[in-house]
Amino acid sequence: MENLYYNLSEEEFTKGRKILLWVFAGLFFLGGIYVLIISLVLGHKSINAILSAAPFGISLIITVFAFFATIKRNDTFFSIDNDKVEFRYGLIKPKKHSFNWADVNEVIMPHKQKKVKFLFANNTFMIVNLTWLQKKKSSHLRKHLFYVAKEKNIKITKVSILPK
Repeated sequence: MENLYYNLSEEEFTKGRKILLWVFAGLFFLGGIYVLIISLVLGHKSINAILSAAPFGISLIITVFAFFATIKRNDTFFSIDNDKVEFRYGLIKPKKHSFNWADVNEVIMPHKQKKVKFLFANNTFMIVNLTWLQKKKSSHLRKHLFYVAKEKNIKITKVSILPK
């Protein structure tokens, strides 16, 4: 089976999308300030100061998205070869995970989720969540994991949804 390597750190928002996110965050923040000024400074009784919570909340949410789009995520990857599986990905603090195919007893693949569960020989397990990847990449990774596990004669169980 061929080796598979995805460099996940190259997938970023374009510069224009980042600018748009920051502009929308700023506009909603200014909208919240405008509502506060109309209510408190100009004294309009029909506009309550609590109405400014909505634009401030929306600007906070958009700011979080803009921040995650702006920061650089270095060294995030997913690699599958004949000997082992290595990956590092995530939003906050990506950790490097690596395990050998020889340690895997069973692979559980849900049909309706973008996850793969590995059961190891020492009765531990690992759930690889591919939800945050693009659909094309996650489906390609799942197929590749399936075929490598099949080639290594590892038991593959298909379920509709992984139990919690």
